[in-house]
Amino acid sequence: MSGYDDNDRFALDRLEDMLDAFAEARLMPRGPVLSRIRANVLAEAAAAAASAAAATRLQFAEPQRAPRLAVSSPFTRRAFAFGFAAMLTIGTSAAVFAAPPGSPFYNARVYIETLALPAQVDARLEGHERLLQERIAEAEAAAARGDAHGVAAALTAYQAEVAAASADVGDDASRLAHLEDMLAKHTAVLTALAAELPEQSSIEHAIDASSKAIAKLKASGSHSHPTHAPGEPQGRQQGQQR
Repeated sequence: MSGYDDNDRFALDRLEDMLDAFAEARLMPRGPVLSRIRANVLAEAAAAAASAAAATRLQFAEPQRAPRLAVSSPFTRRAFAFGFAAMLTIGTSAAVFAAPPGSPFYNARVYIETLALPAQVDARLEGHERLLQERIAEAEAAAARGDAHGVAAALTAYQAEVAAASADVGDDASRLAHLEDMLAKHTAVLTALAAELPEQSSIEHAIDASSKAIAKLKASGSHSHPTHAPGEPQGRQQGQQR
């Protein structure tokens, strides 16, 4: 050590202390640091599970009545959805519910929103309509900021929602016509978006999904009769018919 003066030794001691502190904080986390790491791992696991569920929903959803989950009652379905959210930390839950398309928690958010839809037919279809409009708006916003990954994520969720809404609409002609009209409007928006972003294949996939759903809704509607006007309770129309 004869080649080092006192200042050099002091600098080396300081460097050693800093390296020890770094190793203790980063390589051997304790207390709050370890708790944050554990919470992040659990949140990522929940998001991965939600992503798998959303992918399965998109892959297997058909425009026929889909089998209900075991959590079929409104109370149980919502309890399941909010119980899923409660698995996360408070901060992570807020991040999930505010997650934009393409972010790590977006699929978890979509999954929870789907589970929380009501069971009553008209209210459920209103929920589907709201979610479809949100997915379209998210795709437009992602396109405006040049986020191709966000566009693809939003439109993948949109396709799954189209399939779910088509499965839940039933055979009432008024509901079929209402959903058909809404999807036609979305197709027009998507067509304009495709003209701006011709390289974005997810837009074409969404247009194709909407077009196929519209064709099947038309076919179903041609064999159905309206039982009530869209948005009007069935009992009211029956009273008028009397």
